Amino acid sequence: MNRTFDVIVIGAGPNGLLSAAYLAKAGMKVLVIERRHEMGGGAATEEVTGTPTLRANTHAYFMMMVDYAPAYKDLELEIKYGLNHIYPDLQCVMPFSDGRAICLYSDVERTCKSFEQFSKKDADTYRELVKKCDIYMKEFIGPATYVQPEGALDAAQKLESHEIGRELSEFTTKNARKVVGKYFEDPHVKSLLLHNICMWGLDPNQDGLGYLIPLYLDRMYKYRMLQGGTHTLPQALMKVVMENGGRMLTATIPTKIVVENGVAKGVQVEDGRYFEATKAVISTIDLHQTFIDLIDKDVQDNDFVESIQGWQWEHWAFLGVHISLKEPLKFKAAEKNSELNKSLYYVLGHETTEDFLGHYEKIGQGISDLKDGYVLTIPSVHDPMQCAHHGGHICSIYKMAPYDLNGDSDNWIRHKTKEEHAMGCIDVLRRYVVNATDENIRNFYVSTPAEYSKKFADMVRGSIKQGAYLPLQMGYMRPNEFCSTHRSPIKNLYMGGACTYPGGTILLANGYLAADAVVAELGMEKWWEEPEIVKNAKAKGML
Repeated sequence: MNRTFDVIVIGAGPNGLLSAAYLAKAGMKVLVIERRHEMGGGAATEEVTGTPTLRANTHAYFMMMVDYAPAYKDLELEIKYGLNHIYPDLQCVMPFSDGRAICLYSDVERTCKSFEQFSKKDADTYRELVKKCDIYMKEFIGPATYVQPEGALDAAQKLESHEIGRELSEFTTKNARKVVGKYFEDPHVKSLLLHNICMWGLDPNQDGLGYLIPLYLDRMYKYRMLQGGTHTLPQALMKVVMENGGRMLTATIPTKIVVENGVAKGVQVEDGRYFEATKAVISTIDLHQTFIDLIDKDVQDNDFVESIQGWQWEHWAFLGVHISLKEPLKFKAAEKNSELNKSLYYVLGHETTEDFLGHYEKIGQGISDLKDGYVLTIPSVHDPMQCAHHGGHICSIYKMAPYDLNGDSDNWIRHKTKEEHAMGCIDVLRRYVVNATDENIRNFYVSTPAEYSKKFADMVRGSIKQGAYLPLQMGYMRPNEFCSTHRSPIKNLYMGGACTYPGGTILLANGYLAADAVVAELGMEKWWEEPEIVKNAKAKGML
């Protein structure tokens, strides 16, 4: 195998594969290096429950920017590579102990009718608020996701020059708890909205990140899932890379990014092989691994290295419980409306804001309460490919939990502890479902926060976003002012993981922007066009 490439990409999650796809299609010789035996990172679909052909999305499930991400069009992921998204009309159900339920639909008016069971005022408020959020999304938030970030002062000045920007800026200093409390009155409505705003890592009490609230209000009823499972996305990206001459190495652990005279020259791997990168090295793994573990300290600026030491990880991680079922779940709230059995996702156990806020507070104390709530998905109801037509169904529980359980992450990996927490989740499920019985449950698989960090080395402390969402770790400051536009202080070394702008989850943005930075620095003409939404936002002076 030739060991000289134009570009070497470290990490084959969605961001790494995305960078590789764009640059390979630009005619560059690209090598992707992945430490795991399989590519895709957290975009994984696996047979883990002991029931053959039942496939669980063990980490990522929600595709939240399908209607905005340029990669779908640029790389022809749907037209050429057969990627297919499922967009259920019923997006979310939050059932209650009294048999009622509140629902989010893709149709805003249907959602408002659901809200009216609890508060007509809240229904009217929601209708007007999501109209505003849709405008914010189209005019600024969506376009801003797919361009390099600007410094806070420059960005603020542009926003202040437009009415929409000024309205959006008013959210910035607020936190999710205050915003939901200001606009809504019913405890059930408030609980649903607060949970769904914060489920991707936004601390409900964190001031200074309120501009994310309109994003999550807009997205929470526009989620998609991937037919065939989440892993079909990296599979499609891998095909793009390979069809354009890219090479990929799995089960290969990088041990050093070689830097000479301030320039990244290549990557050395565990078995001693060295791969040269003549134009760029792109790291899509976390900040610490990149600059502390893989690069000699004596070739870096001391102040820069020290700034990395202050990087903060998420407040919480995921406890995953994936259950093999003989038949699909039947919700008590669906006895009068069977449609409720076919939601994209469910929020269980957080019936009031106090339930959610109490859960969040306990996480900070290292407590995982068996009675606390979570998100539930049943993908096989919408997609027979995930149960392979052999009968049975799969459901997945994603529960926010502390990494250090009772002060020590090792407490998670004791077998009885794992089983105890899985049974706690099933007990919560039984409060809302009539057939979560021993007869219906074939088996289950548990993945704890401690195990996430062992499975995915860049998910330090179970971190799903390579770092917490904090005012000084977002926007132009993600991960810091030195790497803000996907470049780094080391020439030819670029950053493209979730620790970079715009952040975590599968946005298909970070790797896209890393490729953009490489092409820009090399003075190449991009083969892809700037998205229309970006052109429009720039024309209006928003970007």
